[in-house]
Amino acid sequence: MSARSSEGVRPRALALAAGPLLALATALALACAGELALRAAPHALLPKGMYGAGRFDRELGLAVAGSRVYYNRVRFVVRDPNSLGFMDVEHAAAKPPGTLRVGFFGDSYVESVQVPLESAFFRLLPRASEGRPVEALAFGVSGWGTLHAFRAAETYVPHFALDRAVYVFVENDPADSSYAVQARKRRSPLVLAESSPTPPGYALRWDRAPGEEAAWLPVAKAIQRHSLLAQLVVVRIRLLRGAGIQIRTRADSAAMAGRGRPEDDPAALPTTWLPELRDEAARVSEAILAHWGAEASRAGVGFSVLYVPRNEDQLAGRLPESETWLPWLRETCARHAIRLVDPSAALAARVRDGVHVYDDHWSPDGHAVIARVLADELSISSASRSSIPAP
Repeated sequence: MSARSSEGVRPRALALAAGPLLALATALALACAGELALRAAPHALLPKGMYGAGRFDRELGLAVAGSRVYYNRVRFVVRDPNSLGFMDVEHAAAKPPGTLRVGFFGDSYVESVQVPLESAFFRLLPRASEGRPVEALAFGVSGWGTLHAFRAAETYVPHFALDRAVYVFVENDPADSSYAVQARKRRSPLVLAESSPTPPGYALRWDRAPGEEAAWLPVAKAIQRHSLLAQLVVVRIRLLRGAGIQIRTRADSAAMAGRGRPEDDPAALPTTWLPELRDEAARVSEAILAHWGAEASRAGVGFSVLYVPRNEDQLAGRLPESETWLPWLRETCARHAIRLVDPSAALAARVRDGVHVYDDHWSPDGHAVIARVLADELSISSASRSSIPAP
């Protein structure tokens, strides 16, 4: 090739490369501008939803919160996780002398990102309790089921020398723990349970085990944790996959409507499940609860279950109790000598007064009711040493 023709190739090559490079630079500039705008005014620019990113805690074997969370479905709330990845304040490992330490384990009802931190029931509880000082610790992550709450308790009850462990049971928990319902070859690791004929009555089974993630996933997760724009994109993609083209979340999506197949809607009423799936989830959940109760008893730690009613329809009797998991939970707890705390009556009383105790999850008034119910339980338990330990 002559020098003249080689000189002509270079400009053409540069011209061909300039288009993609310019497009990439423009996209990066727009992404940076979008990120800055979202961080400057998240209350004004974020569509209604919940935004944040998780991280997989390999020591715990569970996903926990990995970033600040923005919530604006009902009200605008910004919450930051503590160093362990939970939406609570930092707690010292050493227990203060004379203090009753209570740990709450569960899903989004423990996470409580729908209200400011100081309005969450576990932060209100110490102020509502009389007598012995109470320190309440919260270990909750959206999407956890009974199995995940128990695994967290196995780690953190001894770490923080907890006196009591309270499992906050939500109606989607049996589905969230069951391999038969939840297994779907997801990208991130998730441990689930299936019934087993050998003690303790269930076996662990990973839906993608740690170390089997795609090579690009850690990078994508890191970007998501540090970019509010990336979190927005992820939420929109999930909405498109789950509900078709939808610019904003439907108003009714906030409530646990409770209809449909459990693999599509873990909060579906158990009466709508395929019987074989419902029976498997019940067997697994009962085995985990029995195991938890036995381990707590051996360790000298009080253990109880706090039931979360579905919504105000259930409180008002428009949703019959027989269609929910409550009868099963009541029988299961009685069979295994586990104390069950049902706040339905206290919540219903406030509803009759014209106060909404639910919006997306518990409203601030709902959290206040739960704190008072738990404070009463603490008082009852302290007065009766012969009773089964309460929260």
